[in-house]
Order: sequence, then C-alpha cells, then structure tokens
Amino acid sequence: MARSYSSELRTERARENRTLVLDTATEMFCEDGWVATTMSGVATRAGLTRPTVYRQFDNKLDLLDACIVSALRRDEDVPVRDSVGYQAMGRGERPARIQAAASWLRDAHLRSAAIQHVLDEAAVTDSEAAALRDAREQTRWNEVRWALTLVLDREPDDVTVDSMWMLASRTLWLRLVRERGWSADRWEQWFIAHTATTIARADAV
Repeated sequence: MARSYSSELRTERARENRTLVLDTATEMFCEDGWVATTMSGVATRAGLTRPTVYRQFDNKLDLLDACIVSALRRDEDVPVRDSVGYQAMGRGERPARIQAAASWLRDAHLRSAAIQHVLDEAAVTDSEAAALRDAREQTRWNEVRWALTLVLDREPDDVTVDSMWMLASRTLWLRLVRERGWSADRWEQWFIAHTATTIARADAV
C-alpha cells in the first residue's frame, strides 16, 4: 500500500509540475518570444530544476508544441470535434451554424492565437519549427474542411476551404485584434459576414 501511495504521489506531482511548466512557458513565450525564452529560464521562473523540465520535454520546440496543444484543447478530455460548441456547427439553420462556427473560433483564437504565433516566429530561423508549423497548418486546413462540412451539410470544394482557411487564420485575428485594436466581438461579426459571403459564392457555383 505504501508503494502504491508513493507512486500515486509521484504521478500527481509530475502532473502538477507539467501544468506549472506549461503555464510558465506559455506566459514567457507570449511575453518574450521564441528566441528569448529558454528551458533554463522556464525552470527558474517555475521554481523547478532544469532536469525536472527536461524530464517532461525534450527541447524548447517540444515544449512550445505542448503549450500549443494545451491551449487548443483547454485541458479537456473530450476531443475537439466532439465538444458541444463544435457540434453546434452542424445544427439548426445556416445562420445559426455560421454563428456557432464564429463563436467557437473566437474562443479558440483567444486561447491559442498568441502562443501559436510564437511557432510562426520560430519557423523563420528554425527548420524543425518550420516543418512543425507546416504540418500544423495542414492539420488546420483539414479541420476547416471538416467544420465546413458540418456547416454546409455537404463536402466543400477546395477553393472554399482555402478561402475559409485564410479567413480563419490566427494571422488575420492578430492583425485585427492585436494591431488594429478590434474587440473580439467586432472580429466575430466581421468573420460571420465574410463567411456568409464566401459560402453564398460556393452555393452559387
């Protein structure tokens, strides 16, 4: 019983340390950027040793990727596609579906756009980061296609997916919200209007 308790305690402590490292690293990546954030710096700010951090993550890119995954999943056990907000894209009339898509994406950007942008920064000088960024963008394209299938009740054509992939990008979100000072509400209404226009064009083809 003592061994079992000790093992459970170590597992719980490792889980707590991982959460602490992810929270600390996310804050540092977003505040200081890719280059200035180091594994040693994360360990110091988190109040942990370097070996403790390296037991959880192989390197800085591995840590950044874990931060992105954590932000996207909101630490929920339910797969993204099975979540209530995501499934709402496939219910009701077309305007309600577009609204659901905009609301879901707005929340996703609020959680993850800034930390994902750090990967964009890293990709400029790091070939492994560039490869990871490209792979994640392909995954995002596939997710846009899946979401559009829910909204349209049919398979979308590639041109429509490409258009929505660009419209839904974190780059546009950050340009409008961070650089131009838009509120999340304003972005959401803008996204709804342009999505409706894009889908209307697809319907007309």
